[in-house]
Amino acid sequence: MVLDAYSEYVNNFSTAMAVVRKTCVSKPCFLEFLKHRQETSSDRMTLYGLMMKPIQRFPQFILLLQDMLKNTPVGHADRLPLQMALTELETLAEKLNEKKKEADQRCEIRHIAKAMNERYLNKLLSNGSRYLIRSDDMVETVYNERGEIIKTKERRLFLLNDVLMCATPNIRCQDGSGSGSGNAPLDQRFLLKWSVPLSFVEVLEFGSSEEMVDNSRYLAPHSGEKVVINAKPNKLYMGPGQLYQDLQNLIHDLSLVNQIAGMIGSLKGNYQNVNSTVAQDWVSGLQRLILKKEEEIRAADRCRIQLQLPGKHDKAGKLTHFSAVFNTLSPAIKQSWISNLQMAKLALEEDNLQGWFFADDDGNQIKKQKHPLLLRQMPVVMSKLQEFKVECAVHNPEPYINTESTADSPVVGHGCVWVASCTNQMGQIAIVAMQNSSPKVTECFNVESRILCMAYVPAEQLREDGEKLPESSDVSPAKACDTPTICLGMEEGSIIVYKSSQRSKKIRLQHFFTPDKSTVTSLVYKKACLYAGLVSGSIAIYSKSQDGSWSFEKPKLLKLGVLPVKAMLAVEDQLWASSGGQVLIISTHTHCVERQLEAHQEEGMVVSHMVVAGVGIWIAFSSGSTLRLFHTETLEHLQDINIATTVNNILPGKAVDLNETLSET
Repeated sequence: MVLDAYSEYVNNFSTAMAVVRKTCVSKPCFLEFLKHRQETSSDRMTLYGLMMKPIQRFPQFILLLQDMLKNTPVGHADRLPLQMALTELETLAEKLNEKKKEADQRCEIRHIAKAMNERYLNKLLSNGSRYLIRSDDMVETVYNERGEIIKTKERRLFLLNDVLMCATPNIRCQDGSGSGSGNAPLDQRFLLKWSVPLSFVEVLEFGSSEEMVDNSRYLAPHSGEKVVINAKPNKLYMGPGQLYQDLQNLIHDLSLVNQIAGMIGSLKGNYQNVNSTVAQDWVSGLQRLILKKEEEIRAADRCRIQLQLPGKHDKAGKLTHFSAVFNTLSPAIKQSWISNLQMAKLALEEDNLQGWFFADDDGNQIKKQKHPLLLRQMPVVMSKLQEFKVECAVHNPEPYINTESTADSPVVGHGCVWVASCTNQMGQIAIVAMQNSSPKVTECFNVESRILCMAYVPAEQLREDGEKLPESSDVSPAKACDTPTICLGMEEGSIIVYKSSQRSKKIRLQHFFTPDKSTVTSLVYKKACLYAGLVSGSIAIYSKSQDGSWSFEKPKLLKLGVLPVKAMLAVEDQLWASSGGQVLIISTHTHCVERQLEAHQEEGMVVSHMVVAGVGIWIAFSSGSTLRLFHTETLEHLQDINIATTVNNILPGKAVDLNETLSET
């Protein structure tokens, strides 16, 4: 009932209110009736308010359950039913929102088709799987051969899930609506200029962070020469490319003037207008021009989008290209538009068309569901001499900061990923930078033993007592807590600590052995402590010394059992650690075992992975293809899921091993 009748009511709400408004205009007696009913009612509720009440029910129920849960103490018998009910309602609300979004997208497509009023476009938009992602008002800018603006034109860009359309508005809308994902006003008409499949649309960027010279604030040579080769000469020349070319010319001239200044300084005689003071004036003047040009580039890049689009075929049958430059109303719109374009293009790639599948409530119908998008596959093993296998990985979320950038704000990215690959005797680390849409391996190095696990330790500017770290000269900068670190758990029974900063090359800070040189099978950082799960069935707990390094001489040992501590997970103020098929819950304050969970009753089932989601913890095992869900508060077993069918659909012809599957994903 909810997903059908209720969602139909929600999806039709805007249309229903439009009918009410139209009827109030055409039939004054109906408007008078509504006013009379409002004035005579006890709560003076309008028709709009009454019709909104069903839509507001779900958010009100969710807020009510959240409030009840907040006031129900941990351990109370009602907590689990409340959490289950809240999960059910939130899932239902998400499905309703998805259905509403799909209905809005279909409605927007109909409005666009009506506003365009072209037979070609109606055919283009009649595809049932096509929907509008966003529509934006932009200004197209045309430049002359010197990079100067010739003219500007108002445009509306329609970003569909597989097509980009550019149109000219014929009638200015009455309400002056700006950009964003909204349907076109009914009184506005558009003339289609061009439409291009998204797979052929490319965003041209100049002077990206990848092209910056190391240890230099200036651009690398030729970074401004990315002009479109097949663009028609003297018809359309891109301003951004010319700006960067001008900057390259100034940098070239500055280099020569510096050489000339050096030669002038070595002159034996005195000559009018040829002396070191004049040469220094030349250098200063060029530096000011470079700074001014950089300001022009920053101002231009904030709101400018430059696209490379396919044109007609030339006489040789080769596809030509042309470029178009658009200015958005704000820098935020530019960034979100480019992000939406990249995500839409990713969704069209073959690897992302497969989709995920799930059974409906009746269990007899399979539907496609939205899923994460695969950006790309990339090699992380640099050596071809030996057979390496990816063992583990860890993400450093530290944003990428270009300290040499002259922009108003630093370049923020998605940190980096440390990937460990191993042979039978050694390990290899590949550091993958994620500062843009093209991840790449920035560094690769070998270590002496196999790497079985890794942990990310964030930067700490303060001690636990709130005081700043001492700035005495005897504290090594490499060991101070001002940068994140990555800890490696080794098969040889040691822990290696590396500095993890994108502003510097890899630096090994510490290398120490565990008690009895026991193999490290898992690592977790929590509350200024490093927890190392050992193959001996114990956990070694390390704390930090004053200089920020780990005190490794006498770590605290916590014996859990005789089987290796394969998996560990930090959950609020607790540490969940596995030994065989048992999961022990340890307080991070007292370092004592508080509770114990038998994750599987069958002998030989070893816990291999654990992950927490809300108040549920999913547990995987080293054999079999079943995931088990437990409640983190009561430890009650809630659900089992067999993922064999789903994995076989994605990886046909392969036997499902849950341990390998989770490692690969």
